Amino acid sequence: MESAYVLANRELEEIRQKNREKQSVRRAEVMLKAPELTEIEVELMRQGSRLLGCVLNKSEDFEQVKGKIQSLQKDKADLLKKGGFAEDYIDDIYSCKECRDTGFVEGHRCTCLKNLIVKHIGANANLTDSMREQRFENFDLSLFANQGDNSAKTLKVMQVICDKAIDFAENFDRTGENFLIMGNAGTGKTFVTSCIANRALERGKTVYYQTAFKLFELFENAKFGKGDEDASETVKYVYNVDLLIIDDLGTEFQTQYTAAVLFDIINSRSIAGKSTIISSNLGFEELSNNYSQRVVSRFMGDYQIFQTLGKDLRALKRTRNQ
Repeated sequence: MESAYVLANRELEEIRQKNREKQSVRRAEVMLKAPELTEIEVELMRQGSRLLGCVLNKSEDFEQVKGKIQSLQKDKADLLKKGGFAEDYIDDIYSCKECRDTGFVEGHRCTCLKNLIVKHIGANANLTDSMREQRFENFDLSLFANQGDNSAKTLKVMQVICDKAIDFAENFDRTGENFLIMGNAGTGKTFVTSCIANRALERGKTVYYQTAFKLFELFENAKFGKGDEDASETVKYVYNVDLLIIDDLGTEFQTQYTAAVLFDIINSRSIAGKSTIISSNLGFEELSNNYSQRVVSRFMGDYQIFQTLGKDLRALKRTRNQ
């Protein structure tokens, strides 16, 4: 799996190439109407070389050569105008005026390159379109206020989880903390993890989301040669990505192999200071019964643990819409 930086630079080169091709088309168009422009441009290049020589040799001819260049530039502009073209019609074309499509301004990454990197980081995250829309800015806590007798408690718990999730999203790369969120289906677990993922992406961090079922299937395919080369690359990415999200732990077909893989993932990432988020419909007691003591010990020692409350929000929405 190629890095977002490599992909961003490749896209930037494609932008440069398209702009060069566009400029070539424009030049061909102009030359058909004003072929004499070629002679002017050749002379401009010659005088430009002379001007550089004047600067290096501190020649007294500097002003004379400079004046000649200005005169030629005026002739060029007049010729373009006469042909119905703008003065800058055949100038170099840049999509980003700040860095001129180099990706750097004074030795620092330009905003255009940063945006491309974030774009490609997001492409590797494996988030669905709906998950990409789930952000802290549109986290509607009022949805948890319609929970009957437990409304106040449910709302308070979700407010705490939301606050902790925001703090985690802003600092996980510095603290190396992990996040375990449990609760019944439809109680906001995936929304919370999506919010964290999107905030991490906005901060330029790499993210990879996968359900437990698909994740272990991916590892099996890579191990037993059932998958393509991408499967092996993704397995490496699981260990190295800044933020790994394992959704629906407990839905996978549990074997000795999946148990070993789970421990290796969470153990290796904890040792490396890489943060992991795990969500599960199981409660902590069920997790303790289903997974080895060493996995549970990692959860207890290395993870912030949260339990969502309330009714299935998706079911409530369906009922309201009927």
